[in-house]
Amino acid sequence: MRRRHIVALSVATCVIAGAAAYWYREHTAGRSSNLVTYLPAGNASIIYIDVDALRRSGILGLLEGSKTVEEPDYQQFVHETKFDYRRDLDAVAAALKDGRTYFALRGRFHWKDLSEYAAKQGGSCHDKFCVVAGSQPDRRISFYLLRPNVLALAVAPDDFAAYQVATQPAPVSLSAPQDPMWAVIPASALQGMSTLPAAAQQFVPALRGAEQIVFSIGADRNRQLQLALHVTCKDTPAATALVAQLQSSTKDLQSLIARQHQKPDPSDLSAVLVAGNFRQDAQQVYGSWPIPKAFLDAVAGSVY
Repeated sequence: MRRRHIVALSVATCVIAGAAAYWYREHTAGRSSNLVTYLPAGNASIIYIDVDALRRSGILGLLEGSKTVEEPDYQQFVHETKFDYRRDLDAVAAALKDGRTYFALRGRFHWKDLSEYAAKQGGSCHDKFCVVAGSQPDRRISFYLLRPNVLALAVAPDDFAAYQVATQPAPVSLSAPQDPMWAVIPASALQGMSTLPAAAQQFVPALRGAEQIVFSIGADRNRQLQLALHVTCKDTPAATALVAQLQSSTKDLQSLIARQHQKPDPSDLSAVLVAGNFRQDAQQVYGSWPIPKAFLDAVAGSVY
């Protein structure tokens, strides 16, 4: 009898442990550090948005009624599936590289609607994997469910790109910021950023020699939104030089505005950039720019 109790206890322990492991895997799959690891991140720009946090903070409400700010293929996808990101989407992790975009999306998805979307667009589904034509001939949208609450999606020239969003997460190679929105940008990606606003262009040369560049948006101690920068340089002298360059670019922009006999317009990007502060800790460089509400209002209004 005693042996039976021991066996029964062992079985119960295994069942509980298995259930706990399953629960942990399913409920942590959408956290930023977990969601990002599904992406093919090598030499890619990585973007993460905690949509649920933005929703709860009221920031997402600034964009209600506006056109979505994602790329056209993603807009088409959410429209045709009757998927409302303001209600159904909780987080987005994306990797951009070589003209391809990979997504890991956490939220509430209905496969019936997704597969009907593919069929309606002339696409096809096989073994719970769907592919459909994008907005251009060389752009194909492929997607499948990684987990009941995580959708893998890719926009690329080939039909099977979504499989690059792995079913088993890989070790993450970056320390994800705690802020609800952040982006990790390889220095090599700055070479093609000629479309940035003129005010931001003068900061680009200073960052090109960085090892890793992380931008994030969150709230400061006074609950005001701010843009933060964290740059890892190859050594301490490089970090010292970077701080000097960033400070110099900020002063140049301030002088330019002063020569034009103007004050920084709170609704313009220049008002954000001239308020930058920078500091150094060994080979790490940190920067911050307060984001005025007027600027947020202007950004929201520009997408109506």
